Amino acid sequence: MNSKYLAQKTTLQHASARMLNRYAPWMDYMLTITFGKDNLRLLPDEENAKKQVRHLAVALNSAVWGHRSRKNDKCNVLCIPVFEGGTDIKRIHAHILLGNVKSDVEVRRFMQGYIPRSYWLAPDFDVRPVNMADGACWYLGKELNSINDAAIAWDIAAIPRPLLPR
Repeated sequence: MNSKYLAQKTTLQHASARMLNRYAPWMDYMLTITFGKDNLRLLPDEENAKKQVRHLAVALNSAVWGHRSRKNDKCNVLCIPVFEGGTDIKRIHAHILLGNVKSDVEVRRFMQGYIPRSYWLAPDFDVRPVNMADGACWYLGKELNSINDAAIAWDIAAIPRPLLPR
């Protein structure tokens, strides 16, 4: 393999970790979800997985903040999904960095009600506090160093307006 190619992958991993680090002070929890099979026993492709996570982010924001998010930009959930396993033999799953949620108990309660209504989510999920945000950002950037160079789904990330770069 060409060493220039490896250097580009490592640079992409560093750049993505730095972009994630920008939101590190507001990261509270990392939610890990696994995608299961639908009624036809098919696993979702990346597009359907992204649709499911985007719907999850909107529903979580509504559950946490309700109608306040329409009038106050600070009343929005920070949600940055990172997909793993979509391009190799691992089962597709997502690590979702969450911020501006009230507690992990509220996230767990929401997920227990949301999963039975979802189309693609498997019944198991994990919510952990982000104690060392720098380490979490580097861990999530590892997928970029292997096969999936678009693991961080910036296109569906929900970032509150006050946190967006100016």
